[in-house]
Amino acid sequence: MEDGKRKKTRGQSVWSREAWLLASVVALAAMFAITGFAVSFYRGKQSSLAAMWFDRGDAALKANHARQAIQDLRNALGFAPNNSTFQLRLAQALAADNQIDSAEFYLFDLWSREPGNGEINLELGRLEARKGRPDAVRYFDNAIYGSWKSHPIERRFETRVELFHYWLDRGNQAQAQAALLALAAETPETDFARRTQIGVWQMQAGDPRHALEQFQGALRLKPRYEAALGGAGAAEIAIGQYRDAIPYLQAALRLNPRDAQAAAGLKLAQLVQSSDPFVIGLSPDERDARAIDAFLAGQANLTVCATQQQVPLEPGPGQSPENAFQQIWARGASLRPLVTHLRGQPQNVLQFMTFAYAAENLVAGECGPLEGKDKALWLIGKEHRLAEANNPPAH
Repeated sequence: MEDGKRKKTRGQSVWSREAWLLASVVALAAMFAITGFAVSFYRGKQSSLAAMWFDRGDAALKANHARQAIQDLRNALGFAPNNSTFQLRLAQALAADNQIDSAEFYLFDLWSREPGNGEINLELGRLEARKGRPDAVRYFDNAIYGSWKSHPIERRFETRVELFHYWLDRGNQAQAQAALLALAAETPETDFARRTQIGVWQMQAGDPRHALEQFQGALRLKPRYEAALGGAGAAEIAIGQYRDAIPYLQAALRLNPRDAQAAAGLKLAQLVQSSDPFVIGLSPDERDARAIDAFLAGQANLTVCATQQQVPLEPGPGQSPENAFQQIWARGASLRPLVTHLRGQPQNVLQFMTFAYAAENLVAGECGPLEGKDKALWLIGKEHRLAEANNPPAH
């Protein structure tokens, strides 16, 4: 009897331990599940809050509210401290707020992890450019040949444009022109709008010949494209091909009669053509008339400028010409007797035009930009390199 009770008691004890262990395992599993759920919920909440603050910061930065963007993006990083996208956007916000050193701190940290990242290199190039450091070029080049998460062709194009502006802003026309040639080489032949824009930039960089190639390429695709027509006309003028500029500018004005730039360019080109005595095919009388007209215009403009500068054109009694105004005026005085002896004397035409160029060139430097006929005469002298002409003595 007692043995039976003991067996029963031991059986109940074993069952109790097993039940307790099972209950403990169940409880432990439940605790793990609850903990996992809590961790997952916390992480999800962190991720949600990080995304919320990032979106707010990104929107503030796009609205040019850099200070607010910095605060919001720092809040985002508080919930996701290792997020490289958040760090990059914060660096951009700091740069927008002129906190250059702080922006560089984040960017150099990002660059150490992703040295081939195009966007990071572009931001570093921008900051180095703002500081006037030559390392900007290296980072721009890294960005051009680096990796981009989206739209890589477009982003590389934009980076080359920024590199062009970097060189142009520093007065380095040769490098600016080289950047544009590389840009043109990577631009599809069929993209007439972009080729026209490259031509505009090449004009800014002092490269009208390559600009003309871009404009003409665009016009082969779209002959009635006003921007390319006006650009081609301006490029022809910059090269000194005034006759060739006229049809481009006339076509541009037919498309848009209000194009003031094309109208001014056309007027100038026509003035040069109608004032140049060296144009092939002119009769002797027309050639002489143009030379005399240029001579008189140069004298008149020199007189006006000397009056503005309060400079006497005639030296004092017994004195030699002592300044540029008096020297050029004296040269003109020696040429006046030749006005009636131009016919059959082409060397006198050259002397008249050389005087006109010298007078207009001095006026441009002393009294401001030239306009109208005076500018046309200056351009004629520049085109024919009259500053280098050897003047035979007047007779």
